[in-house]
Amino acid sequence: MTKKKRHHYIPRFYLKRFSVNNDGKFIGLYNLNNKKFIQTAPLKSQAYENFFYGEDDEIENALAEMENIVAKMFYYWTEKKLLYLPPIETNGFKLLKRFILYQAFRTPKSGNDLMGILNQGLKTVLKEFKPELRESINEGEFIHKNPVLLGLFHAIKYEHLLNFLDCKFLVNLSLLPFITSDAPVILYNQLMEQAENYMGATGLVAKGLQIFYPIHPRLMICLYDSNVYYFGNGSTDCWSTESIGEIHQLNGLQLINSNSQLFFDDFISEEYIKELLNNFEEYRKPTKKVNRIINQGGRKFFFTSSEDAHIDLNLAFLKLKVDSTDLKDEITPLRHPSLERSKIE
Repeated sequence: MTKKKRHHYIPRFYLKRFSVNNDGKFIGLYNLNNKKFIQTAPLKSQAYENFFYGEDDEIENALAEMENIVAKMFYYWTEKKLLYLPPIETNGFKLLKRFILYQAFRTPKSGNDLMGILNQGLKTVLKEFKPELRESINEGEFIHKNPVLLGLFHAIKYEHLLNFLDCKFLVNLSLLPFITSDAPVILYNQLMEQAENYMGATGLVAKGLQIFYPIHPRLMICLYDSNVYYFGNGSTDCWSTESIGEIHQLNGLQLINSNSQLFFDDFISEEYIKELLNNFEEYRKPTKKVNRIINQGGRKFFFTSSEDAHIDLNLAFLKLKVDSTDLKDEITPLRHPSLERSKIE
């Protein structure tokens, strides 16, 4: 049997929703590395690497099986305009959350980010407990053959970390379409941003976590902590916005989170991409990481956290229902007590 050489880390069925003329053949593209705008790039040639998930087809086939089911959901939502989410606790909803979680961890950017975290963390630990290795540690670097698979296996183990999040559609009625990228799942936390304490705010167990995932130029899936935020009027599966400013901010998060490429339909112009870069490119900086050894009760503990980019996000359809001022001086709290063990592990 012929092996599948091209492993797409962004599924083709997903990118087709952003294709030129919605025909599934071409897509708008902006490459951040060479600053090149292409209005009609071949869609089948985007967001893949050869044997990205290994030399055999086991992982690729497992992902493809899940994608085939989720693709049917996307079809009904984006083509038939049937905006009904699977009820929470059903297998359909669990599959949707799993797909979004895996998408967050299956990209080159997620692999690069993971290796950065592991390298800084391991160096901190070794400097504390093996100081004689200090010089060689500073000069060397830890390497994993396939960090994306490492992150993906981690996601499989911790699917339950997306529990206690509600889910809604955001319908884009503005004149500006959503764009997407080669790392389209955005983690954010307006609660901790307003508390002016963003360290660890986008951890999967964090109180106030938000996930923004555009699935069409006119439709976005939003997961959010319903104990923290009001979403629209709270009574329906979807809400809409006509605000170009809100869509521009959400597009800016795609730019900030991307690895090297933005994707969009034929309604996005080169002039708009330049405006997006002008407004948000300054936030594309390495994630701020904190790694330190804490002495507590005669025992030493390793503490690691990070502070992702945040832009003072302002969305009228997402409002806080809790006071953020009480969180200024503490590490981001857990969304639910049952997640405590996961945080420790």
